[in-house]
Amino acid sequence: MIVVSFVTLVAGVANVEAFATPGRNPLERSTRQWRRRALRMVVELHGTQGSRSPLINWYLEEREIKYEMKPPLPSNHPFGQVPYLVDGDVEVFESGAILLYLADKYELDTPEKRARFTKWVVWANASLDPICFVENDRGQVMGTKLDQSGRAVAVLEQILSENEWLADDSFSVADVAVASYLNYVPLFFPSVDLRATPAMSRYMLRCSQRPAFVKAFGEGHANAVAAAVERAGAASQSKRFGLF
Repeated sequence: MIVVSFVTLVAGVANVEAFATPGRNPLERSTRQWRRRALRMVVELHGTQGSRSPLINWYLEEREIKYEMKPPLPSNHPFGQVPYLVDGDVEVFESGAILLYLADKYELDTPEKRARFTKWVVWANASLDPICFVENDRGQVMGTKLDQSGRAVAVLEQILSENEWLADDSFSVADVAVASYLNYVPLFFPSVDLRATPAMSRYMLRCSQRPAFVKAFGEGHANAVAAAVERAGAASQSKRFGLF
């Protein structure tokens, strides 16, 4: 028969409670300390203003993540391209992958959140990119299909006519991914006709007016978006009153 004294039992329970109590759990304390150290770390971003690097800058600015810009080379990017992110021992390339990594670390803390937000990042890279930028066989951008009728643009227009932001009624990594591609179009194709997508136009303007966007992409880029949206609005008004 095993005899355990009341004092020993109470001491054991106290030890268990000490481990389980928030703030006293060594594992929990260690995790919090690691997250604080991670937030103090400065990430390095290899990039240029003429690449997709500003897309990453925008998210870093929105989340107030400390970062330092680095020249494109030298870096460990296997293909020698930008953007390329270094965060301690972690190295990530491809703009979509970098966004997913940063969002996973600083914004999305459950699988459910990841499911709601990251699908937009993947969609932007896989489906929206070829709509915004039509390339020839040599990979040269020849035009855009953003102002042409198509199911994807129509669905996005419907979603944005009913929602200010793409996920959970708040600005997020989803908007950074999608709006970055949309807002590149007026910069490269100033004559793009956005009259058929007023909700998308308002969304593009709303995103381009965010201080973090202006800081990342520059005032010229933000002004190009504003000009395209204003031109579309003026054209729509003129057509409504039968001027042409």
